[in-house]
Amino acid sequence: MGTTIVAAAANTDLDTGSYFELAARASRGCLAGSDVSVDEVGMLINVGVFRDDNISEPAVSALIQKRIGMGLEYQPGRVPAFSFDLMHGATGLLHAITAAECFLVTGEVEYALLVAGDTHPSTERYVAGFPYTTGAAAILLGNSPAAGGFGRLHTKETDGQADPSAWVDLGTVGANGRSAMRVRHGVADPIELAASTVRDCMDDEGLDDDDFAEGRAVLLAPAPAPRFRARLAETLRLQTESVVGLAPAVGDPYTAAPVHAYLNARKYGVLGTADTVLFLAADEAAAACLAYHPQPTAVVSAAGVSIGERR
Repeated sequence: MGTTIVAAAANTDLDTGSYFELAARASRGCLAGSDVSVDEVGMLINVGVFRDDNISEPAVSALIQKRIGMGLEYQPGRVPAFSFDLMHGATGLLHAITAAECFLVTGEVEYALLVAGDTHPSTERYVAGFPYTTGAAAILLGNSPAAGGFGRLHTKETDGQADPSAWVDLGTVGANGRSAMRVRHGVADPIELAASTVRDCMDDEGLDDDDFAEGRAVLLAPAPAPRFRARLAETLRLQTESVVGLAPAVGDPYTAAPVHAYLNARKYGVLGTADTVLFLAADEAAAACLAYHPQPTAVVSAAGVSIGERR
């Protein structure tokens, strides 16, 4: 039994700048793309960083949970549900996957809904100096005997103490702190940090250039910097076609970027032949890479006989 991606969806509707609303719409769209009802979901994890009014309490996950009507009442036939925020910048979604797996593999929950995305705290869709795309995305995880699950999470961070990447300058904004945010973006090049993390994951998974060239493996690499996909492929010495990024119109969806990359790869059919899908998330301060096996991998003995499955 392995953890599987049941469904995924993104939402960038233009009629609202509220992360709460966009996340709720992405969650509903994700569930609509599956055979799973909201009453079957036992966990919701929010990894979005920038949210309406800079709200910190209650947890954003609880507000999204309420909007989609997930586990609000304990009644016979309804799965008890809980939710929490897990914020780790651009890499938050991959950390959330490993956290959700701890509950999925033990049977504590049957399905886990992970939600990501960001918006300017003013809920205005376009604010000068705010570099991230307003939107949200959701991914639904479950267990299946036909899935190989996820591998070990590989992470790297910059050396030394990192400067704040986003803050509210209370001395400048005064009483308008709830609708203000300053973001320091694009100072450092994330390529080497990202490439080093991918190499660690490739080594752990036993992958080489041929696996990517022949379609057995694909790297999902959303772009936190210009020409990121092409530069990463060159650094790793992989064919550009084996590295999937984002459609240019998407911009930089920050915490939701791995879901957008997954949806883009699915749209163009590059996941069909892949035994291993590498999820990469990175920003200037940290990078994370996580392998996903859509199907179980057979373990072959020295005699060439399949003797089981590697999970």
